Amino acid sequence: MATKNGLRIYPEKSTGKSKYRVVMDYYHPQEERWKQVTCGTDSTTKKSLEGIKNKLSLKVEKILGESGKSKTGLTVAEAMAEWLATRKGAVADGTHVEDLHVVRPFVAQFGRWKVSKVEKDHVKDYLLPLSIAPASMKNYRSRLNLFFEFCEDEGYIKESPVYRLRMPKHMETLEEKKKREDKNFTVDEMRMLLTAMETRADLARTEETRQNNWRKRYFVEFQFLMGDRISESVGLRGQDIDFDKGVLHLRTQLDVVNSRSGSPKLKTLKTKHSERDILLKRRELEIIHWFIERNDEDAEFIFLSEKGALMKGTVINTYLKRFCDVLPYKLKSSFVSHALRHGNVMLQKELGIDEQVIVQRGGWSDTQMISRVYGRHVTPVLLERADLALKDFSLQNSRNIHEKTDEIWDLRRSKRTG
Repeated sequence: MATKNGLRIYPEKSTGKSKYRVVMDYYHPQEERWKQVTCGTDSTTKKSLEGIKNKLSLKVEKILGESGKSKTGLTVAEAMAEWLATRKGAVADGTHVEDLHVVRPFVAQFGRWKVSKVEKDHVKDYLLPLSIAPASMKNYRSRLNLFFEFCEDEGYIKESPVYRLRMPKHMETLEEKKKREDKNFTVDEMRMLLTAMETRADLARTEETRQNNWRKRYFVEFQFLMGDRISESVGLRGQDIDFDKGVLHLRTQLDVVNSRSGSPKLKTLKTKHSERDILLKRRELEIIHWFIERNDEDAEFIFLSEKGALMKGTVINTYLKRFCDVLPYKLKSSFVSHALRHGNVMLQKELGIDEQVIVQRGGWSDTQMISRVYGRHVTPVLLERADLALKDFSLQNSRNIHEKTDEIWDLRRSKRTG
Protein backbone atom coordinates (compact mmCIF):
# COMPACT_ATOMS: atom_id res chain seq x y z
CA MET A 1 0.00 0.00 0.00
CA ALA A 2 1.15 3.52 -0.80
CA THR A 3 -0.29 6.92 0.21
CA LYS A 4 -0.19 9.89 -2.16
CA ASN A 5 -2.08 13.18 -2.04
CA GLY A 6 -4.46 11.88 0.63
CA LEU A 7 -5.25 8.76 -1.39
CA ARG A 8 -4.41 5.14 -0.56
CA ILE A 9 -3.22 2.99 -3.45
CA TYR A 10 -3.38 -0.82 -3.46
CA PRO A 11 -2.52 -3.41 -6.11
CA GLU A 12 -5.79 -4.45 -7.76
CA LYS A 13 -7.15 -7.96 -7.18
CA SER A 14 -6.48 -10.50 -9.91
CA THR A 15 -10.14 -10.36 -11.01
CA GLY A 16 -10.06 -6.59 -11.45
CA LYS A 17 -9.68 -4.74 -14.74
CA SER A 18 -7.12 -2.17 -13.53
CA LYS A 19 -3.60 -2.38 -12.11
CA TYR A 20 -4.35 -0.34 -8.96
CA ARG A 21 -7.26 0.39 -6.63
CA VAL A 22 -7.38 3.98 -5.27
CA VAL A 23 -9.24 4.59 -1.99
CA MET A 24 -10.34 7.90 -0.46
CA ASP A 25 -11.85 8.18 3.05
CA TYR A 26 -14.66 10.56 3.92
CA TYR A 27 -16.89 11.18 6.92
CA HIS A 28 -20.64 10.59 6.56
CA PRO A 29 -22.41 12.93 9.04
CA GLN A 30 -25.83 11.25 8.78
CA GLU A 31 -24.41 7.81 9.49
CA GLU A 32 -21.81 9.20 11.92
CA ARG A 33 -18.97 7.09 10.62
CA TRP A 34 -16.05 7.11 8.20
CA LYS A 35 -16.63 5.51 4.80
CA GLN A 36 -14.72 4.99 1.56
CA VAL A 37 -15.04 5.58 -2.15
CA THR A 38 -12.79 3.82 -4.65
CA CYS A 39 -11.96 3.55 -8.32
CA GLY A 40 -9.50 1.64 -10.48
CA THR A 41 -6.56 3.07 -12.41
CA ASP A 42 -3.61 1.89 -14.47
CA SER A 43 -1.43 4.92 -13.64
CA THR A 44 -0.29 6.47 -10.36
CA THR A 45 1.41 9.57 -11.72
CA LYS A 46 0.77 12.91 -9.99
CA LYS A 47 -1.43 14.19 -12.83
CA SER A 48 -3.43 10.96 -12.94
CA LEU A 49 -4.02 10.98 -9.17
CA GLU A 50 -5.20 14.60 -9.27
CA GLY A 51 -7.88 13.60 -11.78
CA ILE A 52 -8.84 10.59 -9.70
CA LYS A 53 -9.12 12.72 -6.55
CA ASN A 54 -11.48 15.11 -8.32
CA LYS A 55 -13.53 12.18 -9.56
CA LEU A 56 -13.77 10.65 -6.07
CA SER A 57 -14.59 14.04 -4.52
CA LEU A 58 -17.54 14.43 -6.91
CA LYS A 59 -18.62 10.93 -5.97
CA VAL A 60 -18.57 11.85 -2.28
CA GLU A 61 -20.58 15.02 -2.95
CA LYS A 62 -23.18 12.99 -4.79
CA ILE A 63 -23.40 10.45 -1.96
CA LEU A 64 -23.73 13.12 0.72
CA GLY A 65 -26.23 15.05 -1.40
CA GLU A 66 -28.43 11.98 -1.72
CA SER A 67 -27.97 10.88 1.89
CA GLY A 68 -31.14 12.64 2.96
CA LYS A 69 -33.24 10.60 0.56
CA SER A 70 -34.94 7.50 1.91
CA LYS A 71 -33.37 4.27 0.66
CA THR A 72 -35.15 1.91 3.01
CA GLY A 73 -38.07 1.44 0.61
CA LEU A 74 -35.95 -0.50 -1.90
CA THR A 75 -37.02 -4.10 -2.52
CA VAL A 76 -34.70 -7.10 -2.46
CA ALA A 77 -35.19 -7.56 -6.21
CA GLU A 78 -34.22 -3.92 -6.93
CA ALA A 79 -31.18 -4.01 -4.66
CA MET A 80 -30.12 -7.40 -6.06
CA ALA A 81 -30.27 -6.02 -9.61
CA GLU A 82 -27.92 -3.20 -8.56
CA TRP A 83 -25.51 -5.60 -6.87
CA LEU A 84 -25.38 -7.97 -9.82
CA ALA A 85 -24.74 -5.01 -12.14
CA THR A 86 -21.70 -3.99 -10.05
CA ARG A 87 -20.43 -7.57 -9.97
CA LYS A 88 -20.70 -8.15 -13.72
CA GLY A 89 -17.38 -7.28 -15.28
CA ALA A 90 -15.68 -6.96 -11.88
CA VAL A 91 -15.54 -10.75 -11.42
CA ALA A 92 -14.86 -13.62 -13.81
CA ASP A 93 -17.73 -14.70 -16.06
CA GLY A 94 -17.90 -18.07 -14.32
CA THR A 95 -18.19 -16.38 -10.94
CA HIS A 96 -20.99 -14.15 -12.21
CA VAL A 97 -22.88 -17.21 -13.48
CA GLU A 98 -22.56 -18.76 -10.01
CA ASP A 99 -23.86 -15.49 -8.51
CA LEU A 100 -27.01 -15.77 -10.62
CA HIS A 101 -27.45 -19.44 -9.76
CA VAL A 102 -27.29 -18.73 -6.02
CA VAL A 103 -29.41 -15.57 -5.80
CA ARG A 104 -32.26 -16.38 -8.18
CA PRO A 105 -34.09 -18.70 -5.73
CA PHE A 106 -33.55 -16.13 -2.96
CA VAL A 107 -35.05 -13.35 -5.09
CA ALA A 108 -37.95 -15.62 -6.02
CA GLN A 109 -38.81 -15.92 -2.31
CA PHE A 110 -37.88 -12.45 -1.00
CA GLY A 111 -37.89 -10.29 -4.15
CA ARG A 112 -40.92 -8.18 -3.11
CA TRP A 113 -39.74 -7.71 0.47
CA LYS A 114 -38.19 -4.41 1.47
CA VAL A 115 -34.49 -5.12 1.85
CA SER A 116 -34.51 -3.38 5.24
CA LYS A 117 -37.08 -5.87 6.55
CA VAL A 118 -34.97 -9.00 5.93
CA GLU A 119 -33.49 -10.25 9.22
CA LYS A 120 -30.96 -12.94 10.04
CA ASP A 121 -33.64 -15.46 11.05
CA HIS A 122 -35.30 -15.07 7.65
CA VAL A 123 -32.00 -15.86 5.93
CA LYS A 124 -31.36 -18.77 8.29
CA ASP A 125 -34.83 -20.25 7.69
CA TYR A 126 -34.19 -19.94 3.96
CA LEU A 127 -30.76 -21.63 4.01
CA LEU A 128 -31.35 -24.52 6.42
CA PRO A 129 -33.94 -26.46 4.36
CA LEU A 130 -31.79 -26.35 1.20
CA SER A 131 -30.67 -29.81 0.11
CA ILE A 132 -27.09 -28.87 -0.75
CA ALA A 133 -23.63 -30.00 0.30
CA PRO A 134 -21.91 -28.29 3.27
CA ALA A 135 -19.41 -26.59 0.93
CA SER A 136 -22.29 -25.26 -1.17
CA MET A 137 -24.02 -23.99 1.97
CA LYS A 138 -20.91 -21.92 2.78
CA ASN A 139 -20.92 -20.63 -0.77
CA TYR A 140 -24.60 -19.59 -0.56
CA ARG A 141 -24.08 -17.86 2.79
CA SER A 142 -20.99 -16.04 1.52
CA ARG A 143 -22.72 -14.70 -1.59
CA LEU A 144 -25.77 -13.52 0.34
CA ASN A 145 -23.45 -11.79 2.77
CA LEU A 146 -21.72 -10.00 -0.12
CA PHE A 147 -25.11 -8.81 -1.33
CA PHE A 148 -26.19 -7.49 2.08
CA GLU A 149 -22.79 -5.87 2.67
CA PHE A 150 -23.37 -4.03 -0.60
CA CYS A 151 -26.77 -2.91 0.70
CA GLU A 152 -25.12 -1.75 3.93
CA ASP A 153 -22.48 0.24 2.04
CA GLU A 154 -25.17 1.86 -0.09
CA GLY A 155 -27.16 2.84 2.98
CA TYR A 156 -30.16 0.60 2.23
CA ILE A 157 -29.75 -1.19 5.57
CA LYS A 158 -27.89 -0.46 8.81
CA GLU A 159 -26.20 -3.84 9.10
CA SER A 160 -26.03 -7.03 7.05
CA PRO A 161 -28.39 -9.64 8.56
CA VAL A 162 -25.90 -12.33 7.56
CA TYR A 163 -23.16 -10.72 9.66
CA ARG A 164 -24.48 -12.19 12.93
CA LEU A 165 -25.93 -15.32 11.36
CA ARG A 166 -24.64 -18.53 12.92
CA MET A 167 -25.31 -21.75 11.05
CA PRO A 168 -25.09 -25.22 12.68
CA LYS A 169 -21.59 -26.62 12.29
CA HIS A 170 -21.50 -29.59 9.98
CA MET A 171 -19.67 -32.67 11.25
CA GLU A 172 -18.39 -34.81 8.40
CA THR A 173 -19.84 -38.32 8.50
CA LEU A 174 -17.82 -41.46 7.75
CA GLU A 175 -19.81 -41.88 4.54
CA GLU A 176 -18.96 -38.33 3.42
CA LYS A 177 -15.30 -38.84 4.35
CA LYS A 178 -15.12 -42.05 2.32
CA LYS A 179 -16.83 -40.39 -0.64
CA ARG A 180 -14.36 -37.47 -0.54
CA GLU A 181 -11.27 -39.66 -0.22
CA ASP A 182 -12.43 -42.10 -2.90
CA LYS A 183 -12.93 -39.48 -5.63
CA ASN A 184 -9.71 -40.04 -7.56
CA PHE A 185 -8.01 -42.69 -9.67
CA THR A 186 -4.48 -43.98 -9.10
CA VAL A 187 -2.15 -44.90 -11.96
CA ASP A 188 -2.81 -48.63 -11.45
CA GLU A 189 -6.57 -48.03 -11.43
CA MET A 190 -6.34 -46.04 -14.66
CA ARG A 191 -4.41 -48.86 -16.33
CA MET A 192 -7.15 -51.32 -15.38
CA LEU A 193 -9.90 -48.97 -16.57
CA LEU A 194 -8.24 -48.22 -19.92
CA THR A 195 -7.59 -51.92 -20.56
CA ALA A 196 -11.24 -52.73 -19.88
CA MET A 197 -12.33 -49.85 -22.15
CA GLU A 198 -10.19 -51.20 -25.00
CA THR A 199 -11.56 -54.74 -24.60
CA ARG A 200 -15.19 -53.65 -24.52
CA ALA A 201 -14.75 -51.16 -27.36
CA ASP A 202 -13.93 -53.98 -29.77
CA LEU A 203 -17.03 -55.92 -28.66
CA ALA A 204 -19.38 -53.24 -30.00
CA ARG A 205 -22.04 -54.43 -32.44
CA THR A 206 -21.58 -51.62 -34.97
CA GLU A 207 -18.47 -49.94 -36.33
CA GLU A 208 -19.77 -46.48 -35.36
CA THR A 209 -20.28 -47.55 -31.72
CA ARG A 210 -16.84 -49.16 -31.72
CA GLN A 211 -15.18 -45.96 -32.99
CA ASN A 212 -17.09 -43.79 -30.50
CA ASN A 213 -16.02 -46.05 -27.64
CA TRP A 214 -12.39 -45.71 -28.69
CA ARG A 215 -12.81 -41.93 -28.86
CA LYS A 216 -14.17 -41.88 -25.31
CA ARG A 217 -11.39 -44.16 -24.13
CA TYR A 218 -8.68 -41.86 -25.55
CA PHE A 219 -10.44 -38.78 -24.20
CA VAL A 220 -10.49 -40.30 -20.67
CA GLU A 221 -6.75 -40.97 -20.90
CA PHE A 222 -6.13 -37.40 -22.10
CA GLN A 223 -8.14 -36.00 -19.18
CA PHE A 224 -6.13 -38.01 -16.67
CA LEU A 225 -2.79 -36.99 -18.22
CA MET A 226 -3.70 -33.30 -18.54
CA GLY A 227 -5.71 -32.83 -15.35
CA ASP A 228 -7.56 -29.80 -16.69
CA ARG A 229 -11.25 -29.00 -16.33
CA ILE A 230 -13.44 -30.97 -18.71
CA SER A 231 -14.95 -27.76 -20.14
CA GLU A 232 -11.39 -26.73 -21.07
CA SER A 233 -10.67 -30.04 -22.81
CA VAL A 234 -13.88 -30.33 -24.81
CA GLY A 235 -13.42 -26.72 -25.93
CA LEU A 236 -9.91 -27.31 -27.34
CA ARG A 237 -9.34 -26.27 -30.95
CA GLY A 238 -6.41 -26.82 -33.26
CA GLN A 239 -5.67 -23.09 -33.20
CA ASP A 240 -5.07 -23.28 -29.43
CA ILE A 241 -2.00 -25.47 -29.93
CA ASP A 242 1.45 -24.56 -31.22
CA PHE A 243 2.32 -27.96 -32.71
CA ASP A 244 5.89 -26.92 -33.57
CA LYS A 245 6.68 -26.20 -29.92
CA GLY A 246 4.17 -28.63 -28.44
CA VAL A 247 2.55 -25.90 -26.32
CA LEU A 248 -1.14 -25.52 -25.51
CA HIS A 249 -2.27 -21.91 -25.10
CA LEU A 250 -5.34 -22.28 -22.89
CA ARG A 251 -7.48 -19.12 -23.05
CA THR A 252 -11.08 -20.32 -23.49
CA GLN A 253 -13.44 -23.08 -22.42
CA LEU A 254 -16.75 -24.46 -23.64
CA ASP A 255 -19.78 -22.50 -22.45
CA VAL A 256 -21.70 -25.54 -21.27
CA VAL A 257 -24.81 -23.54 -20.29
CA ASN A 258 -25.30 -21.65 -23.56
CA SER A 259 -23.95 -24.22 -26.03
CA ARG A 260 -26.41 -26.22 -28.08
CA SER A 261 -25.97 -29.38 -30.13
CA GLY A 262 -24.29 -28.37 -33.36
CA SER A 263 -23.75 -24.82 -32.08
CA PRO A 264 -20.96 -24.80 -29.46
CA LYS A 265 -20.01 -21.53 -27.79
CA LEU A 266 -16.81 -20.58 -26.00
CA LYS A 267 -16.29 -18.29 -23.04
CA THR A 268 -13.38 -17.00 -20.97
CA LEU A 269 -11.80 -19.28 -18.40
CA LYS A 270 -12.92 -19.47 -14.78
CA THR A 271 -10.34 -16.93 -13.53
CA LYS A 272 -7.32 -15.03 -14.85
CA HIS A 273 -5.09 -17.66 -13.24
CA SER A 274 -6.78 -20.28 -15.40
CA GLU A 275 -5.18 -18.73 -18.49
CA ARG A 276 -1.99 -20.69 -18.95
CA ASP A 277 0.49 -22.17 -21.42
CA ILE A 278 1.06 -25.91 -20.98
CA LEU A 279 3.89 -27.92 -22.50
CA LEU A 280 2.14 -31.01 -23.82
CA LYS A 281 3.60 -34.42 -23.08
CA ARG A 282 4.33 -36.76 -25.99
CA ARG A 283 1.38 -39.00 -25.21
CA GLU A 284 -1.01 -36.04 -25.04
CA LEU A 285 0.14 -34.91 -28.51
CA GLU A 286 -0.31 -38.46 -29.83
CA ILE A 287 -3.94 -38.50 -28.64
CA ILE A 288 -4.62 -35.06 -30.14
CA HIS A 289 -3.19 -36.16 -33.50
CA TRP A 290 -5.24 -39.39 -33.31
CA PHE A 291 -8.43 -37.33 -33.12
CA ILE A 292 -7.40 -34.82 -35.79
CA GLU A 293 -6.62 -37.62 -38.25
CA ARG A 294 -10.14 -39.05 -37.79
CA ASN A 295 -12.09 -35.77 -37.70
CA ASP A 296 -13.35 -33.96 -40.79
CA GLU A 297 -10.75 -31.68 -42.34
CA ASP A 298 -12.77 -28.54 -41.56
CA ALA A 299 -13.48 -29.53 -37.94
CA GLU A 300 -12.81 -26.63 -35.55
CA PHE A 301 -12.75 -28.64 -32.30
CA ILE A 302 -10.54 -31.62 -31.50
CA PHE A 303 -12.50 -33.95 -29.24
CA LEU A 304 -15.47 -34.95 -31.38
CA SER A 305 -17.65 -38.03 -31.73
CA GLU A 306 -17.72 -40.13 -34.88
CA LYS A 307 -20.51 -37.91 -36.26
CA GLY A 308 -18.67 -34.68 -35.41
CA ALA A 309 -20.50 -33.76 -32.19
CA LEU A 310 -18.57 -32.33 -29.24
CA MET A 311 -17.76 -34.55 -26.29
CA LYS A 312 -19.99 -33.81 -23.30
CA GLY A 313 -19.24 -34.10 -19.60
CA THR A 314 -22.49 -35.98 -19.02
CA VAL A 315 -21.62 -38.49 -21.76
CA ILE A 316 -18.16 -39.12 -20.26
CA ASN A 317 -19.62 -39.52 -16.77
CA THR A 318 -22.14 -42.08 -18.05
CA TYR A 319 -19.35 -43.86 -19.94
CA LEU A 320 -17.14 -44.07 -16.82
CA LYS A 321 -19.97 -45.55 -14.75
CA ARG A 322 -20.13 -48.48 -17.18
CA PHE A 323 -16.82 -49.64 -15.69
CA CYS A 324 -17.73 -49.66 -12.00
CA ASP A 325 -17.35 -53.46 -12.03
CA VAL A 326 -13.66 -53.11 -12.98
CA LEU A 327 -12.96 -51.43 -9.61
CA PRO A 328 -15.76 -52.87 -7.42
CA TYR A 329 -14.27 -51.49 -4.20
CA LYS A 330 -14.74 -47.89 -5.37
CA LEU A 331 -17.94 -45.89 -4.92
CA LYS A 332 -20.11 -45.33 -7.98
CA SER A 333 -20.01 -41.59 -7.26
CA SER A 334 -16.25 -41.63 -7.97
CA PHE A 335 -16.74 -42.57 -11.61
CA VAL A 336 -16.98 -39.00 -12.91
CA SER A 337 -14.71 -36.93 -15.12
CA HIS A 338 -13.62 -34.64 -12.28
CA ALA A 339 -12.07 -37.62 -10.47
CA LEU A 340 -9.56 -37.72 -13.35
CA ARG A 341 -8.46 -34.19 -12.39
CA HIS A 342 -8.03 -35.32 -8.79
CA GLY A 343 -6.04 -38.33 -9.96
CA ASN A 344 -3.74 -36.14 -12.03
CA VAL A 345 -2.90 -33.98 -9.02
CA MET A 346 -2.09 -37.07 -6.96
CA LEU A 347 0.09 -38.46 -9.77
CA GLN A 348 2.12 -35.25 -9.80
CA LYS A 349 2.47 -35.36 -6.01
CA GLU A 350 3.70 -38.97 -6.23
CA LEU A 351 6.32 -37.87 -8.76
CA GLY A 352 7.49 -35.17 -6.33
CA ILE A 353 6.53 -32.24 -8.58
CA ASP A 354 6.57 -28.89 -6.78
CA GLU A 355 3.12 -27.66 -5.73
CA GLN A 356 3.64 -24.31 -7.47
CA VAL A 357 4.10 -26.18 -10.75
CA ILE A 358 0.95 -28.24 -10.08
CA VAL A 359 -0.95 -25.02 -9.39
CA GLN A 360 0.29 -23.41 -12.62
CA ARG A 361 -0.60 -26.44 -14.76
CA GLY A 362 -4.00 -26.82 -13.09
CA GLY A 363 -5.00 -23.17 -13.37
CA TRP A 364 -5.46 -22.32 -9.68
CA SER A 365 -4.50 -19.05 -8.01
CA ASP A 366 -2.49 -20.58 -5.14
CA THR A 367 -1.67 -23.84 -3.37
CA GLN A 368 -4.69 -23.64 -1.03
CA MET A 369 -6.86 -25.65 -3.40
CA ILE A 370 -4.20 -28.35 -3.57
CA SER A 371 -3.88 -28.72 0.21
CA ARG A 372 -7.55 -28.13 1.05
CA VAL A 373 -9.25 -30.26 -1.61
CA TYR A 374 -7.06 -32.29 -3.94
CA GLY A 375 -4.23 -32.88 -1.49
CA ARG A 376 -6.53 -34.59 1.02
CA HIS A 377 -6.26 -37.83 -0.95
CA VAL A 378 -3.53 -40.24 0.15
CA THR A 379 -2.45 -42.80 -2.44
CA PRO A 380 -0.65 -46.11 -1.72
CA VAL A 381 2.51 -44.70 -3.31
CA LEU A 382 2.53 -41.70 -0.94
CA LEU A 383 1.94 -44.00 2.03
CA GLU A 384 4.81 -46.25 0.94
CA ARG A 385 7.10 -43.28 0.61
CA ALA A 386 6.17 -42.08 4.11
CA ASP A 387 6.77 -45.57 5.54
CA LEU A 388 10.24 -45.66 3.96
CA ALA A 389 11.07 -42.28 5.45
CA LEU A 390 9.92 -43.19 8.97
CA LYS A 391 10.89 -46.87 9.20
CA ASP A 392 14.51 -46.42 10.35
CA PHE A 393 14.17 -42.91 11.77
CA SER A 394 15.83 -42.04 15.07
CA LEU A 395 17.42 -38.95 16.54
CA GLN A 396 20.84 -40.50 16.05
CA ASN A 397 20.55 -41.15 12.32
CA SER A 398 18.29 -38.21 11.40
CA ARG A 399 21.10 -36.53 9.43
CA ASN A 400 21.32 -39.41 6.97
CA ILE A 401 17.65 -40.38 6.80
CA HIS A 402 16.72 -38.20 3.80
CA GLU A 403 19.67 -39.38 1.72
CA LYS A 404 18.92 -43.03 2.52
CA THR A 405 15.20 -42.67 1.77
CA ASP A 406 15.86 -41.07 -1.60
CA GLU A 407 18.26 -43.87 -2.54
CA ILE A 408 15.71 -46.59 -1.64
CA TRP A 409 12.91 -44.75 -3.41
CA ASP A 410 14.95 -44.24 -6.60
CA LEU A 411 15.91 -47.93 -6.59
CA ARG A 412 12.30 -49.11 -6.28
CA ARG A 413 11.11 -46.69 -8.94
CA SER A 414 13.82 -47.85 -11.38
CA LYS A 415 12.74 -51.50 -10.84
CA ARG A 416 9.12 -50.60 -11.59
CA THR A 417 9.89 -48.67 -14.77
CA GLY A 418 12.47 -51.23 -15.84
